[in-house]
Amino acid sequence: MSLFNDWSSDLIPQQGWGDEAAIAAFKDAVPWNVGRDFVAGTAKHLATCLGLTKPGPPIHSKILQDKQLQVLMPALGYGLSFPLSEIDIIRDCVIVYCEWLTSLLPNAKISVPQPIRQDPNHYARIIISHFYYLFVPRGVEGPDVINRQAVLCHRVLRTLQNIAQNSCMLSEETWQTLLHFLLHINTALLSPPTVKDDAGEQLCERVLSVLFETWLLACDRCFPPPPLWNALRKSCQCWRHRAGLIDQWNRINYALTLKLTAFMYGPNFPKISISEDDLNIIPNSMSRDCIAQVWYRLLHIIGNPVELSRHTVISKTPAFLKYAITSDLVIEPCQHPCLQALPTIFLSAMKGVSGLVDAFLGGPTGIVGGVAVRHPSSSSSSSLASDSKAENEVDIGLASARAKCNSVLHLFGPWLFEAALINCSIQISQSGQHKNESGGNRRPVSVYTNSEGRKSSDSSTPQDSHPDRPAHLSPQQFEAGRAEALGALCRIFCAKKTGEEILPVYLARFYIAVTQGLALVYDPSHPEQEDTGRRRFYQSARMGVCSETAASILINGMDLFRLDLEGVVILVPSILAVLEAILPDQEVALPPNTSTTTLRRAGIHVLLSLLPLPLHFQGLPVKEVGAGMSERITFLQLRPQLVNLLSNALQVETDPTNTQMLLGGLLYCVQDASLYEAMDSISQHNFASDREQNLMSSDSAHALFVRSIYLVCHRLISSWKSDVNISLAGLELLSGLARLNIPEQDGLECKRAVKWLCDYIVYQCSRPPPAHSKDLHSTIVAAFNCASVWLVAHPYLLQDKECLATVLEVVELGISGSKSQLKPGEAPKLKHEKELKPASMRVREAAEALLSCILSQVGNFPSVCGAESLSSLLDEVTLLKHCNTWGGPESITKDLATQHFRYFVAQNTIILALLEQPLGNHQDPQPTVTALIRGPFGRVAWTMQLRHLPRHKSSAKLYTANPGRPLPMNDVGIRHNVKPKFFPDSVDRIPLCKVDKSIPSLESVIMSDDKSILEHDKLLQILDHQIAFEENVRRQVETRPSHYPDVETECSAPPLCHEFQTARLLLSHFGLLSIEALNECDTSPVPSLVAIDASVQGFSHDLDGLDHTNNRTVDTVHIFYVRNGQCNAQEILSNVVSSKCVHPHFLEFLSSLGWPVNVHHHPGWTGSIATAFSVTTPPDNLIAPGPDHGGCLYSGRTHILYWADALSEMAFVVPSVVPSHPSPPNSTGSHDAPNVSMAVDHPERFVMEKCDSLPIVDPEVEATSSLSSQASQTSGSHSGVGEPRRSKIGRQTSSMLCCDHKVMVVWLESFEDISTFPTADLYGETATGLEGTGWREKEANVFIIFIQALANGLFRIKLHGHNTKLSMAGPLVDGQVVSRRVLGSLVRQTSLNMCRRKRLESDSYQPPHVRRKLRIQEIVHKYRCKMTESEFYTQLFTSPLC
Repeated sequence: MSLFNDWSSDLIPQQGWGDEAAIAAFKDAVPWNVGRDFVAGTAKHLATCLGLTKPGPPIHSKILQDKQLQVLMPALGYGLSFPLSEIDIIRDCVIVYCEWLTSLLPNAKISVPQPIRQDPNHYARIIISHFYYLFVPRGVEGPDVINRQAVLCHRVLRTLQNIAQNSCMLSEETWQTLLHFLLHINTALLSPPTVKDDAGEQLCERVLSVLFETWLLACDRCFPPPPLWNALRKSCQCWRHRAGLIDQWNRINYALTLKLTAFMYGPNFPKISISEDDLNIIPNSMSRDCIAQVWYRLLHIIGNPVELSRHTVISKTPAFLKYAITSDLVIEPCQHPCLQALPTIFLSAMKGVSGLVDAFLGGPTGIVGGVAVRHPSSSSSSSLASDSKAENEVDIGLASARAKCNSVLHLFGPWLFEAALINCSIQISQSGQHKNESGGNRRPVSVYTNSEGRKSSDSSTPQDSHPDRPAHLSPQQFEAGRAEALGALCRIFCAKKTGEEILPVYLARFYIAVTQGLALVYDPSHPEQEDTGRRRFYQSARMGVCSETAASILINGMDLFRLDLEGVVILVPSILAVLEAILPDQEVALPPNTSTTTLRRAGIHVLLSLLPLPLHFQGLPVKEVGAGMSERITFLQLRPQLVNLLSNALQVETDPTNTQMLLGGLLYCVQDASLYEAMDSISQHNFASDREQNLMSSDSAHALFVRSIYLVCHRLISSWKSDVNISLAGLELLSGLARLNIPEQDGLECKRAVKWLCDYIVYQCSRPPPAHSKDLHSTIVAAFNCASVWLVAHPYLLQDKECLATVLEVVELGISGSKSQLKPGEAPKLKHEKELKPASMRVREAAEALLSCILSQVGNFPSVCGAESLSSLLDEVTLLKHCNTWGGPESITKDLATQHFRYFVAQNTIILALLEQPLGNHQDPQPTVTALIRGPFGRVAWTMQLRHLPRHKSSAKLYTANPGRPLPMNDVGIRHNVKPKFFPDSVDRIPLCKVDKSIPSLESVIMSDDKSILEHDKLLQILDHQIAFEENVRRQVETRPSHYPDVETECSAPPLCHEFQTARLLLSHFGLLSIEALNECDTSPVPSLVAIDASVQGFSHDLDGLDHTNNRTVDTVHIFYVRNGQCNAQEILSNVVSSKCVHPHFLEFLSSLGWPVNVHHHPGWTGSIATAFSVTTPPDNLIAPGPDHGGCLYSGRTHILYWADALSEMAFVVPSVVPSHPSPPNSTGSHDAPNVSMAVDHPERFVMEKCDSLPIVDPEVEATSSLSSQASQTSGSHSGVGEPRRSKIGRQTSSMLCCDHKVMVVWLESFEDISTFPTADLYGETATGLEGTGWREKEANVFIIFIQALANGLFRIKLHGHNTKLSMAGPLVDGQVVSRRVLGSLVRQTSLNMCRRKRLESDSYQPPHVRRKLRIQEIVHKYRCKMTESEFYTQLFTSPLC
């Protein structure tokens, strides 16, 4: 405002102001009593004529000449100056004058004198000047009298405001008179020191609001001249001890800023939340140039707001000096009691400036009582954000079109830096002074000057230099305002855009201010401690005290280490010490109005940003502000402190969100340390000693691994078990630890981890029934899943008997609901004695999955088929081709192959396909059967042989073609013909008793039935024939002379048998051919063994449907690359065509997600149902990308990136655009189609092509739909069941698969492109074929991981997703900074955990093995052969099928 310094701004009433000469002449001409009576009578008469004091219409005024008014108006003006005891006279004067002022309105009243109506501006200026005497304080009066005065003042102000708003005839001179009047009355009321219940206190807000609102109207209609602006500025500086001035200043600034930002940044720029009344105070007709001029002038109208922290400056006014001279209680002006409000006024001013900063940054700001209140959601970290934003909107908290940091700092930087350095003593090191004095090249130092020419850095001198400072004005009282300034500065620097440069001078001042704000930790319990040095800081840190400034820096500066701020690492030691003060201790002395949870969450955000720094910068020294060269430490030396801080914070944290964030940081530390040590050991030639040294280090990967297992498992059992989100996060961390490849893993710790997991499951299952809920069962299911991961990754654990027994006990508990042996030493309860009562079907299914994993995957994963498939890749067609008796055609259909197998279903869950012919590699004539076993957990192929000796002994033959006989013995003994007796001779002499006669005789039974007689006769004939035959053979032998032994009748070895009924032998040896197994029982309507009729049409196709029902969960992640400023879907998809268009680390990131596979040769999940779970021939017109691609090779046309473990499969697809193939000449296609086509064609097209070959799902078994058949079902004609097509099959199976949710990974070059990322346009590129109907309308189910590469080599993470109860999956945390080593692994784990949480949250989801089981039951229901026992056995004894 130095523009108006040369203009006069004297507000002392000059000659003519207020018609002072005429009033003084009238006052001196008559005595007081006479003058009083004259004024009273005149005012009462005029008021009566107006028709306001009594009923009746107004009377035409009889005042017709100016001379009459020259007599009456001085009298009325004199009446306005009467003491308040004459309030009635004053009221009549006010009434008359207010009515006469209506002459300035379009329709003047008839009661207004004619001269006034003829020249309203002239008389209006006289009336306005006379009103001044109404507002002049009368001295000490009672509250009631002052209230009556205030009522009249309000009426006058309303009248003047109405005229200013609605009058069209105000002249420039009248406008200036009006503004002068408002300045005079404000000065009269507000300049004196505040006294309780005085007129100034009552009218402060009203007179100030009228002043500023009228001033804005004048700026629009008659812009005030420079002297008036200078007068306003100097007047406001005399009113700064009034809180109302700052409130009105904030109010006007916000209204003007709203208008200013609207035309500067466009209508879509976020608007300030202000009341409707405040919005209307800016005239709509005010031009943009005028708004900008008025905004800037009113912004500086109170001078430097930081001066509000200096009571000596605020009290340096004539009014304060006059009060100190006349008062006996006040010696110095700066000791007036009203100055006690300066800390609150200073805070209000800083909040106003802070709100203006947010307005230009596009952050949400609201107005509460005229003071700006910044919501925490203006930070870019959504963990502190509100949930009011739209579900499909990606919000980063700040407007993308916001002002540059330098621009905002040019406007508000001098005030904010000065306020941030209040009560700070900044000492320049001697080395720095020496460099400056040497005259070498150096950066310019910024020096801001205020209107009085004083350097603003003077505010950094300690204010304790004033020995007479009152206690209520101590430096600590202004900490709140200082904290607000620091918070605003942090938000400005955190608003830095990608690639934006901030002046070094601003960065230097900011780092100094933040360092000072972090160092000044004030302990209210020890006010006598005022040392501001580092020793004082660390003492307070150990006390667990956090100052307002430090809290404000943490809450508003969470993103400081997530941006490419040059030199920001110098703040690490200071901010780390503050974190040491608040995170390890739950009971921290916090500033008022500061939430412990919010502050700790902000500290955790900062901590997560610091975690990658030590291993990234390693030996780089930290140049801390104010520290000498000898005191510098390296980043690697900070790592133990960071790790301990993280661990200690996790031990005391109680908030679920904060705990999950800490768990994500803990897993990051372990993984980063593991990969760092692995890479470091490879780069060293002799690393044996270094490895031993690392094992002894507290922050080594091994130490962190052990420490994390103990900490997480202990807290899971003790305090986290009742919170579903923390439990899931802890289990996800344990799963991540299990997959780590740490060479020096402690087997005992791994065993304890599995034991703790089992104890956790036992505790959760044993909770009382009221505690059982869906969330509880979700934690149990996740714990079973975690146990599976641990056992697959560490198969040696099952070699331990104790560990194996513990795991199997928990599996038994999950399946049956109870243990067989509750306590050691008790007799176990047998299976048939227990009641089958699991906690829920979900828990039982999870326990079954763990049992299957133990029996089939632990120690065997990956199988010989690779990680791509848990099942055997052999099927009926392949086995039949390898059969050594097959002589059929080379091309075998599935229908033909199934006719050569026998199919049985055991236990209604296992399909046995038995081939009774040996394969080509089995030459031994042994009973051989090839079994293709399909169960809930996959498909396996076994070839079994019946051997009487083990293989190692069967190789040596123990027989010859003619072994010969031993030599006969001449003495063969004497042969005695003795007829054996079966009963003694005396049996006939024993008399019969009643018991002997209880069994009827054979004759009595036979003779009772003709049929029995015929059967008995036939049996007798057979016996007689056999007896005769044997007697004839005996006679022939006896009559034939021969020597013993007879060569002709000598026995010889029979020829070897080459045909066996191996299917019958196999079923018999496995105990499946009992009568009980073939009969239905009470528990199941299907027998234990059922034969399947493979000749029924559609059987082979349903068998393919079962084979395509995967036995693992499948998920797909789509990856996009967004260049700077892109928001078009086609442009984004074209980025990955060439490696020149992507970041150098993007391809490396892709390779860390999984391994590349060819979708046409890959037997697992490929991200599209069109190519999944089958080996196909690639199209002839397929064009593969070149070697210099930018990731489009993995678009799904030819290749994808694939990852799998024993429980899950993940496909990583990079959608892209490729040149379309030219149409043939006779093509009828549109010529207007764009010359690009999506690399991943929409799978719906393939689904429709498959719909004619797959069977429809019966409504009773819809849950059995597989990954292939759920999207492609057939009509009933193929299945032999004439059922119509059902339209809801796709939707229902999709919900059972829980595959409508989508996961995207977006690589950003500019972080600001998050707000413009076209999620809706790219949503169609994520189709896999598994979705249900209407899935395109569910954009809220998209989970996005944004990745931005920072200039320092680290990567910033931003998570966006639908806010649900279980949505916060780790290990990645929103806003986290990670290293290049672990980026791919963490993204993959977070995507997998997110998909698993979605499945846990779904009510209709069914695990893969359950869907396979139901699919098998569907096959049994459709193709079962219903036979009796005899018919079943007869079929078994028939000849083989081949």
